[in-house]
Amino acid sequence: MSLDLVRFSELGEEEGEQVPDLESVKALTARLNLQTRRPSYQEWAQRVQGQPWMQGKAQEQNSPIGSVCGFSSMDEALEWLRKELREMQASDHLLARQLMLLRSRISQLKVEQACERHKEMLDDATFDLEGCDEDSDLLCDIPPRAAFSLSTPLKHIGVTRMNINSRRFSLC
Repeated sequence: MSLDLVRFSELGEEEGEQVPDLESVKALTARLNLQTRRPSYQEWAQRVQGQPWMQGKAQEQNSPIGSVCGFSSMDEALEWLRKELREMQASDHLLARQLMLLRSRISQLKVEQACERHKEMLDDATFDLEGCDEDSDLLCDIPPRAAFSLSTPLKHIGVTRMNINSRRFSLC
């Protein structure tokens, strides 16, 4: 039984810790006047709250029979709701299109960067091959132009003299 009490007290402590966090977030949003509602919703709320509300029978006499939340009829309220949903759908499509364009642009930039890096590696390899002619102490005994036409027994598995000497990549 004591274990059940311990578990219950731990559960109560966790709930107590979450409430101040939520309260502090609410206080911060109120202090900074942050809004998460659409402007059209805020306009509707102001329109409903701005109407003089009467008590009892006086309200029933002056308001139309089909009045719903500040709209003259249910059809008007539904039409407003449909219009809002269409606007939200259009904005969602626009955001999705923008995100897809950003994704394609990022992919294109990644490909361009990979091509640039590969080109730099090839330039470095060409420079290293040209250096083989000048340096007699290196083991590279092939002319730079013949490096691209190697036919060694290990070429079919990707081992070339350039691969062995520079240890970067093979031109196979």
